[in-house]
Amino acid sequence: MRARARRRGPRTAGPSLTGLLAGVAVGILGIGLLLQHSTFFEVGRFVLFTSLGVALPGFALWRLIGNYSRNLVEDLAGGFAVGTAGQIVVYLAAASIGLQAWSWVWGPVVLVLSFLDSDVRARVWRRVAQPLRPLQAWLFALSTTVVVLIVYRRGPGQFLPAYTDPLRSYPDLAFQQAVAASAKYDVPVSTLWLGGEPMKYHSFYHQSTAATAWATRIDLTDLIHSLTWLPLFLAGCGLVFALTSRFAPTAETGATWAGPLAVLIAGLGGAMQPLAHAGFGGVSTAVAAYLSPTQNLGVMIALALCVVAVDLLRAEPPRSRWVLLVLLALVASGSKSTILPLAGLGFAFAFVQAGMARKSNRTALLGGLLCFVVFIAAVLTIFGGTTWGTEIKPFKVFSQLSSSPLATLLSWGLAVCGMWFLGRKWRDVGTAFLMGFAVAGLIGTLLTAQSGISQLYFLRTAFPAIAVLACVGLANLVGQLGDRRGVVLVGIAGALSLAGLAVARSEAAGLAGVKGPWLWMLAVLLIVGVVVGLGWKVFRRPGNVGVAMVAAAVAACMIGAVLVPLQAFVSDSASNLVYAKVSRGGATAAEAGAARWLRRNTQPGELIATNAHCIIQRENVCDSRHFWLAALSERPVLVEGWSYSNQANRIALETNSNPSLIPYWDSSKLATNDTAFKSPSADVIQRLRNAGVRYLFADRRAGAVSPKLAEFVSIRHATLDVTIYEIK
Repeated sequence: MRARARRRGPRTAGPSLTGLLAGVAVGILGIGLLLQHSTFFEVGRFVLFTSLGVALPGFALWRLIGNYSRNLVEDLAGGFAVGTAGQIVVYLAAASIGLQAWSWVWGPVVLVLSFLDSDVRARVWRRVAQPLRPLQAWLFALSTTVVVLIVYRRGPGQFLPAYTDPLRSYPDLAFQQAVAASAKYDVPVSTLWLGGEPMKYHSFYHQSTAATAWATRIDLTDLIHSLTWLPLFLAGCGLVFALTSRFAPTAETGATWAGPLAVLIAGLGGAMQPLAHAGFGGVSTAVAAYLSPTQNLGVMIALALCVVAVDLLRAEPPRSRWVLLVLLALVASGSKSTILPLAGLGFAFAFVQAGMARKSNRTALLGGLLCFVVFIAAVLTIFGGTTWGTEIKPFKVFSQLSSSPLATLLSWGLAVCGMWFLGRKWRDVGTAFLMGFAVAGLIGTLLTAQSGISQLYFLRTAFPAIAVLACVGLANLVGQLGDRRGVVLVGIAGALSLAGLAVARSEAAGLAGVKGPWLWMLAVLLIVGVVVGLGWKVFRRPGNVGVAMVAAAVAACMIGAVLVPLQAFVSDSASNLVYAKVSRGGATAAEAGAARWLRRNTQPGELIATNAHCIIQRENVCDSRHFWLAALSERPVLVEGWSYSNQANRIALETNSNPSLIPYWDSSKLATNDTAFKSPSADVIQRLRNAGVRYLFADRRAGAVSPKLAEFVSIRHATLDVTIYEIK
């Protein structure tokens, strides 16, 4: 009997069937969400290219170079990150010589090579060493599903279909599409909505999307608004899980819940929200996963970089992982400008920790130097020495959030209070790296300022690492009870906190001031901790009752922070505290159709003039975030909007004003442009011709268009809202 028991002991290789079923369930959900706003054939082409052209080649490189094979969640997520990085590098190289339409070829080549050589084949396609246990797999699938559904509900489910209703839009998505349109043809990218002038911006997401567009022939509108957000976000969730597994107690202690909980906290947590009509800033990944695709890509790359960095700092073989670190650092430089400063301080913390422990700190030194050199190179080349509107203004974030510093920091601190219980894990060089990464995110948010509270992206980039540390600390605390059923304590405390805080928010909604709601919230957290801790002893579970109470209170804080994001699934008022609102300024179906006509019937680079510049105009104030003509036509526009340009940001910094509301700086150019539509003459049209303008996009919703215009130019296309003219 003993021999048979040993033969039937725990399996140490290969994924379990139940684990695979959990992954399949998440995959089916993802495809179902993509099909809501895209055709079956578009989704099919996108999934095929994402799988065979990005994920599997990246998977092969992840395993071959990094010698990884821990579990499929980690390998697929890390592989997709590496595949995306490879796609970006290849696209930049191919586009520089005019071969961007063929940049997809690298993927099949890598796959073929991974099968030809027997040694390579054995390393790439071997079975995993530490497969997920069934409970762990399904908890991960559940937490990922919850977060993805929230992102979908407050993303595509709220803003799509795109370019059909001018009262339901988000201008930044049109901006992202316009940059991606430039990335299809230009190296480097240009400001299409402002005559195609040079642009210094972290544009690697747009190059990646342009590569996908060339390979699949899917319209950029569908890619950016409907498709690309999901695989990036799913990979980010997988990497949060993978990073947690490097610090959490082993599965044998019963802490299978730590990784799935980290996914939930990173996705939806980050801030307690006791007030009914004011929020404390959205720092979780779900906030920007859809509406800021550069952040979505940046988080995935940052997490992959953290995974590789932690393994290198711990001196885990092989050294070839340095290749992955260099690749990820290079791509991080143009994915999101916040990543490398955070990683650099992470390596600095690791350097100090290793020195204090009298261990080799060579890896930390080299990693820090790598981040510093690549960041400086990116500042000079990718960003042209500009700061994109970022300036040093300590603690400006509090006034922008309309909240006191104490309340904001308390809100953030309670939501991740598990970090205080890391115990001996503080001595680990990997923990030191993540702590430096986290501290850098907080410092960047507190000491800088940017319009639209964009300095929060420092904290948003760091928050997945913070969530990992918080969940590892909670797992360490629960582990002190010595009971593998600690997941029950965490689950009950979390459920009670969600229910109690929902009641507290409802009861405190009518109270004046902030003291009452905060007291309600703190009382709920205290009660949950006491009740669950006492219940733990009533049922005669092992461990100290005080530890059980503290663990329950910590779990209540961390899980309670996801209440308002969860309520946002069905409540617009809750959503407004965390997520972006639908705004005005989009295109009608007729306007969008006319812009697409230009893309089909003109050549890349042909210049367009339009009378549409403002998404909202009141008296002399113009919100110039008008990008959809350049986005949909994929052609440069003489003057469409002028927000989100390097020049607008420079002027805004000099004048301390909002870059979206400043007047256009070249008044004579704008006057000539608009006169062509309002009071056309042969002289004005000639000036446009001399400026290189070939087509006029006359938008009647933007203002009156003179009927005399047809006397000087030829009508080429007309819709309900737009007439397109050609200058011969």
